[in-house]
Amino acid sequence: MLPEAGTDTNFQEHEINVSFRHIISTKWVNQLRFLVGHFDNRTASLNDDPAIVVQGAFTGGGAQADFRRTEYHFDGTDIVSYASGKHALNFGVDVPDISRRGYDDFTNLAGTYTFGSLAAYEIGQSSTFLLQRGNGHLTFLEKVLGAFVEDNIRIKPSLSLSLGVRYYWQNYFHDERHNIAPRVGFAYAPRNNGKTVFRGGAGMFYDRTGPGPISDLLHFNGVTLRRFILESPAYPVAPNELVDAPTSLVTLDPHARIPYTLQYSGGIEQQITGNSTFSATYVGSRGMDLFRSINANAPAPPFSLAVPDPGLGQVREMQSEGYQKSNALEVTFRGKPSRYFTGQVQYTLSKTYNNTSGITFFPANSYDPSNEWARSDQDRRHKLDLLGSSQPTRYFTLGLGFSVYSGLPANVITGSDNNGDGVVNDRPSNVPRNSLHGPGLVNLDLNMSHDFALSKSREHAKTLSVSLNSFNVLNHVNDVTYIGVITSPFFGRAVAAQAPRRMQVNLQYKF
Repeated sequence: MLPEAGTDTNFQEHEINVSFRHIISTKWVNQLRFLVGHFDNRTASLNDDPAIVVQGAFTGGGAQADFRRTEYHFDGTDIVSYASGKHALNFGVDVPDISRRGYDDFTNLAGTYTFGSLAAYEIGQSSTFLLQRGNGHLTFLEKVLGAFVEDNIRIKPSLSLSLGVRYYWQNYFHDERHNIAPRVGFAYAPRNNGKTVFRGGAGMFYDRTGPGPISDLLHFNGVTLRRFILESPAYPVAPNELVDAPTSLVTLDPHARIPYTLQYSGGIEQQITGNSTFSATYVGSRGMDLFRSINANAPAPPFSLAVPDPGLGQVREMQSEGYQKSNALEVTFRGKPSRYFTGQVQYTLSKTYNNTSGITFFPANSYDPSNEWARSDQDRRHKLDLLGSSQPTRYFTLGLGFSVYSGLPANVITGSDNNGDGVVNDRPSNVPRNSLHGPGLVNLDLNMSHDFALSKSREHAKTLSVSLNSFNVLNHVNDVTYIGVITSPFFGRAVAAQAPRRMQVNLQYKF
């Protein structure tokens, strides 16, 4: 990104948190917690020029990113706990969000040009031009509500069982089903010494859309905020080209449902020493009815520029037709193998495939979304993490975090809107989604600290903590991802990396 396409951002947040715990009796306890808050997030482009995006090369011109988001929100829970005999019961209400949200969308008032390659940019032939006109100011009320009940049952000293169910509801996105999510878990120690424990469980977890998709539905209704997408226009676009341009819409599939994930796990934990354990756990999940978007007015194959409804531009339809499948094996050692070291080592082998990356995701071909089945954007096959602390002398404590990860996938695209659906995500023929293996990660962080006691009183102790932190000690180049645009001179190469080695000194006074 060129400096001219930068933005200024201002963010303010204020919260008041309230918590109240009331012991009703020896068996009953009520815990109330809620917060009220407000935040204001503003983004302003450094200049008002049209944005220029050359796929796989650079972004220049103006950012066209002027936006303001405000929120007055409330969330809280009220949990009643009851304990008697073999049962520990919890039930209550959960309000994840009730908020008045403001979305002021002033993006793309001068438009964004997208070019498929440097060669196309040099001759002034853009793939698409996006422009917005109308009222970008919007306010709406978002409500997300829930209720739950769970019972932890100690059937016998060696066996415990957890049963629970949750209910979810949100406005704007809800369906005719009752979004009830049951959950179950168990722990069983077959031997009297309790050194071997089998654990397992399964449960359903419903998704939430967040305010962004709600804002899109209310903004882009064809009247309030109009979006125009021109295919293969000349650069710059002549004013008369916009006279008869149809407006684009955002709609919700009438059959849409709230997505949910079915997650299940099973494993064994073995005590190695008095202060350390080893565990191996299988974790699987299936994502059902996941969100995605399609262009319901895309040109039909073989992708001529003719659309089903010439009176409309792109019709983004939000659907819940996606699917995800994930399997993982986690091997973990945690504890204190010696008096000099305490920590945890975990290796994870996992595989995640899906056909959607979320509610803003478009398939390369809106007429064949099933062709998107491939590695998930977050499919990182191998992960090794080491977290630990050591006190070799009484003068300082040493902490470390070491990570080695395999790479995330990257998508290979042509850089142009070959099928005329208004989305620049077309892939070369017979190339699956996320087919390029991205860069891995190697990172070592160290921390050295010491506490200086400034008083002898334990009741009113005063302490000065001094610590030295070093991030990415090895100064290893951790590339973010690889360019997947086949027309780019940087194809298969990285153009951005995570932070290099950094040092930080902290002073903390405790009293």
